[in-house]
Amino acid sequence: MSSVDEQQKEEQHKKKSTSIGSDLGLFTSNIQSMQMDVIKQMLSMQIDAMQNFANMLQFLTRFNAVFKTTVQSNGRISIPEAERKALGIDEGDLVQVIIIPLEKHRREESK
Repeated sequence: MSSVDEQQKEEQHKKKSTSIGSDLGLFTSNIQSMQMDVIKQMLSMQIDAMQNFANMLQFLTRFNAVFKTTVQSNGRISIPEAERKALGIDEGDLVQVIIIPLEKHRREESK
């Protein structure tokens, strides 16, 4: 082989190497871009979910009262007077109660 042929082969090899390197760079750049897009979409979905949750809480508390009370004997609970007045609840009215236990408080049994 002549030195001209060897030089041409070397140049072709360099071009292929450069082409592969630039293709790899583009591929890596595309992956990074896609990852950033996925992260942005996930953050957007999380923000939307938090806003929806906040809106739901506002809606629920606009027409309802949220308060803590203690369970009395025979499982009775009472609605504080301020909440009864704010909601227009009178004796004998039917209300719906959603119970979320906050903590257990047990009396020690006397020995």
